[in-house]
Amino acid sequence: MMPAILSLVSERPLKLPSLPRSYCHIYISNSKAMRERKEEDSIGEILKAKTALLVEDMRRVAHELRQYRKNEALVIHHDEADGICSASIMKKALERDKFNVKALCLEKLFPTVIDRLHSRQGKILVYTDIGAAHVSRISKVNAEKNLTIILDHHDTERSTDSSVHNLNPELYSISGEHEASASTIAYLFAKTMDRANIESAHLAVIGSAEIPGSISGLNIEPLQDAIKNNLAEVRKAGKTEAIKILAIGKPVSYRRLSTLLSVLGSVGYYSKGPELAISACLKGFSPEIDKIAEDLEEKRKVANQRLLERLRREGLNQMNYTQWFHAEDAYKGMGTKVLGSFCSYLRFQSIVNPSKYLVGFTNMSRELPGFGQLDKDFVKVSSRAPDLLGKIIEKGRKPPLSKVLPEACAVHGGFGDGHSVAASGILLARAEEEFMQTLEKLISK
Repeated sequence: MMPAILSLVSERPLKLPSLPRSYCHIYISNSKAMRERKEEDSIGEILKAKTALLVEDMRRVAHELRQYRKNEALVIHHDEADGICSASIMKKALERDKFNVKALCLEKLFPTVIDRLHSRQGKILVYTDIGAAHVSRISKVNAEKNLTIILDHHDTERSTDSSVHNLNPELYSISGEHEASASTIAYLFAKTMDRANIESAHLAVIGSAEIPGSISGLNIEPLQDAIKNNLAEVRKAGKTEAIKILAIGKPVSYRRLSTLLSVLGSVGYYSKGPELAISACLKGFSPEIDKIAEDLEEKRKVANQRLLERLRREGLNQMNYTQWFHAEDAYKGMGTKVLGSFCSYLRFQSIVNPSKYLVGFTNMSRELPGFGQLDKDFVKVSSRAPDLLGKIIEKGRKPPLSKVLPEACAVHGGFGDGHSVAASGILLARAEEEFMQTLEKLISK
């Protein structure tokens, strides 16, 4: 005998009243739209809950900062737009709280720099868009001597020092690669310190331009604040929407401003470019800074074109899983970040195999502006995953660059950091070929 619950099901096909074809299409479309809206709402609620935990920790750290009996702070930041914008946000926020603030721009956080910065006691050190990959060493060297705040979005680990506060979105299950820039993290922390720091919302929007695609995730919050406070606007251009920044002179695309700041900070790294970039963020672009940025942009363009022509003639060095080149002194006098920008561009060119990791090297100066001299010769390495390989990495079928590149650098006297499809590092000069062999082995595991 059929169970009672199944007796509700007819053994014959159930006849439904016929509906017009157009009505069925509308019903299906509306159902799909409703499902998508529910999914978006659900994702939004999850992100809100994660953000609440992050902000709660930010409040605790902000309170500790105010109670710290020092009125001087050093902001250590990266040289591209996200690092410059996040440093500018924190400089302004700290100065509002009556701190005397100095800034130190670094392309890479060398162990010797960490050791010297944390050698003394009683300092306030704020890292923006840099430091995430070095939390272990920072914690060990700091040993509770200094109040240290790390506002970064790169892959990281938890601090083991109660005086080192690593406020990284990745530790709260928020993607630093897609949903939160360092500038957004710095902005949320600044807003936690004082609501008046909402006036820096547009800087977080500019800093977020380095994340591919439209602004999403946690990066939406500063955009909304910027629009509400007439610091930015969204203009429709056909089917697309253009975000214009209103707070730094005439309305300019946030992506264009990001490019200009990165040019000042990286191409002009050895000629006080980072200082000019922070000045542009806080006071606006003057005609003089505009001209310097344009000249530096042209200098980089010429260097890129020459290198690209050389690579088209000579080709890339091909290995089983990787393809690589050495820029030698093509970027002499510029910061080494320009190599990463070139690799990001090169990965779309026809000379690149889309299924292999792209790796580039460039010679670098021993000079660290504002800090001193390194005691050894190093080279910079940058790596990118072409889109096809990037999808394979996302599916877990190939290792992320944030894992294999730092490991390879460590084998050859250096260090590295980054994201799954874009990473960079430092290694000892003249070890490039051995490095590539090491990288191949790590990828093949």
